[in-house]
Amino acid sequence: MDVTLREYRADRRSRLKVIGLISVMLACGVLEVVINDVPGWVGAILISVLAIVDGVWTLSLWRSRTVVRADGVVVVGVVRSRKWAWHEIQDLVVETPSSTTPRRLIRLHDTRGRKTTLPYVAESHLPDLLALRPS
Repeated sequence: MDVTLREYRADRRSRLKVIGLISVMLACGVLEVVINDVPGWVGAILISVLAIVDGVWTLSLWRSRTVVRADGVVVVGVVRSRKWAWHEIQDLVVETPSSTTPRRLIRLHDTRGRKTTLPYVAESHLPDLLALRPS
């Protein structure tokens, strides 16, 4: 039986705040279509696209996480989960995407040469994450 050692994800309070903002944006989009007297078929398309985009955004907030287990790391996304055993992980690296962004990303480099961003893992989590890796 595999035991989850750590789970990195947005906290519940932050997720609920952002989902509230997404709901307000959806309501504003619907109101904009209604107020501007857009033809029915165009309004239906606009509202559908807005609902799909906001739905995917909400789902990504709710599902996205990085799970560290005794046997490896799992990155859970909107549609799929990707798993790496510890022996498949070459390195965990802190990267800055561009010189204009102060944000730093933690990227997993696997033995196949692929890079994957670990969602919700911060630079401060890295020593703890590396300590969980078996020797």
